[in-house]
Amino acid sequence: MFSINYVKPKYIMKKIVLLNIVLATLLMLHLQAQTNSDYTVQTRVVVNTSPPSISIRWPKIATGVTAYNIYRKEKTDQSWGNILGSTLGTDTIWTDTQVKIGETYEYNIQKLNGTTLLGISYLLSGIEIPVVHSRGKALIVVEAGLASAIPNELKSFMADINADGWEVLTTQVSKSDSIQKVKREIKRKDLEVGGINALILLGHIPVPYSGNFGKIEHFRFPPDGHVEHSGCWPADVYYAVDYDQWTDTITNIDATRIENKNIPGDGKLDQTRTPAKVNYLMGRIDLSNLPAFPLSEVELTKQYIKKAHDFRFKITKTVEKGVIDDRFAVTQGAYGSQAWRNFAAMFGPQQIIQGDLLQHCDAQNLLFAYGAGGGTYTDCGRVCSTDSFLRHKGAIFNMIFGSNFGDWDNKNNLLRAPLAAKENGLTNAWSGRPHWQNHAMALGEPVGYSAQLTQNNLNTYTYNDAANAIHIALMGDPTLRLHMIAPPSNVTATPISNNTMVTLNWLPSIEPGILGYYIYHSEYPFGTYLPLNINPQLALNFTDSFPNNGNNFYQVKAVKLTTSASGSYFNTSHGASISIGNIIGNPVDVDHVIQAYLDIVPNPATSVITMNTNYNINDLTTHIYNQLGQLVISKKPYLNQLNNIDINISDLKAGLYFLKYGTMIKTFVKL
Repeated sequence: MFSINYVKPKYIMKKIVLLNIVLATLLMLHLQAQTNSDYTVQTRVVVNTSPPSISIRWPKIATGVTAYNIYRKEKTDQSWGNILGSTLGTDTIWTDTQVKIGETYEYNIQKLNGTTLLGISYLLSGIEIPVVHSRGKALIVVEAGLASAIPNELKSFMADINADGWEVLTTQVSKSDSIQKVKREIKRKDLEVGGINALILLGHIPVPYSGNFGKIEHFRFPPDGHVEHSGCWPADVYYAVDYDQWTDTITNIDATRIENKNIPGDGKLDQTRTPAKVNYLMGRIDLSNLPAFPLSEVELTKQYIKKAHDFRFKITKTVEKGVIDDRFAVTQGAYGSQAWRNFAAMFGPQQIIQGDLLQHCDAQNLLFAYGAGGGTYTDCGRVCSTDSFLRHKGAIFNMIFGSNFGDWDNKNNLLRAPLAAKENGLTNAWSGRPHWQNHAMALGEPVGYSAQLTQNNLNTYTYNDAANAIHIALMGDPTLRLHMIAPPSNVTATPISNNTMVTLNWLPSIEPGILGYYIYHSEYPFGTYLPLNINPQLALNFTDSFPNNGNNFYQVKAVKLTTSASGSYFNTSHGASISIGNIIGNPVDVDHVIQAYLDIVPNPATSVITMNTNYNINDLTTHIYNQLGQLVISKKPYLNQLNNIDINISDLKAGLYFLKYGTMIKTFVKL
């Protein structure tokens, strides 16, 4: 819907002559501004609970703005619909009072001069958005040789991802496997577990190549504008789309590098635009072929896993700011406008730094950085090079744009280099063609959600070029989020009552503003952990009266209300984990021992659930709570009814619910 389309550039980049850039606009967005931030609306949000309201605020512009138009949509909608509100050009605030606590809204704020669109920004906002207890299933595809070299680190990596609400699965593939074989394995695992939500490629997993850049409409030039870089580019999205008609029939031999040449039957695919929806939050951690660094691929991977752990558990102390180091003139493409747009939504306009990327990242552990400049495969002119990360560090999350290095599958490539630095550098993206959409991270979404949003974006959000193309990829772990909370520590699990119950104890989180703790239980390690308490508790102990027979796995998470420049949401730390074995059932009397159980089928459900239990007491009420802890259904079983208690849930909204029966709690999903 909203896009900026530039004629492909011609400019001089390090040792490379490109085409001079001439800008054109699609729709109304005029490139007349003096700075990249002028193409955005530098918004921040203030939320109120009584009465509920979301106030969008922006700095006053002296001249040239006659109005601001605000659109709103549901998070999953693709189009914005009609204008929701409008203000004068002299206004600096607009308030949405048609909101509810606990619901998310996505806003499109447009700055106009008459009918000319000057700038656009986006916000994913809400007031006290409920805790996300379960994020889905994450599959780690590990290169087999690397897996054998890092068994302990791989287990730690799985545990860390699992501690943030993901069920974690792994599978191994070989460097010599065909991309088709790797994709079949991913699809097999997807079907086996009923659908995965995130895909992590760990090691040098076979790299799909695809594309006919330079030869087809909308892609008359490759993404970096170099005619000699035509043909096919790395296309990890191949692994994440449900599409079986990829072809290998075209001829495109204009590229200088043999890797980019595309001829029939060479195993390189033809599709230039992603042919179907990208289904997974996806990223690649590939630290192979980086001889500029003194460590081997194995040691670099171990180092990356340790860095990620330290960030997740808030051992690494970060600063909620973003730095922008854009060495392109604004008339060369306004590439940096995406950073101004995203960073304002995440941190607020006052927390954006303009300056030398490496200098500012060395001074403090910034959460985000954006750099752009003329490039080679190992250099982003006057911003950073591969060698820079031997001595310096980037931010935790990085975006770097320039020629060549967006084609990342080569020796010492810059796009992968920040991940090899000793500190920070957990993700990086080639962000400029197209613009990336990172604004949802301000409300708790993982960075992989930003990648997926960008990969699937065609008409929803602004972009300048190469939208929906196959080259859009994230380097790093896609499950990482922006706002980390210090977890509790020293969790212990003690069997009590003749090993029929388990008492947990822990030390408090050092995080200020903690509201309490959630206690989670799983039937197996790396599995789905479900909460045992409906509301967070302040007590530093908990007794599980109905543990599983045998092994039991627990996590304890701290929860607080996180407020960002986009809104507020209840956010949990990663889980502090403990397991215990040799547990037996709950004793009913001296002579008879049973294992009490509670199950819900179907799950997910649309209209009716059946509660199965062997712990039936007449007049014991079943309670169902929503994610806010509000009681939505109470039901007593019929007299002498045993097992198979049907409950009508057709009036409930779609979402996650807690069913409490006695002291037992199960969760279910209403579709």
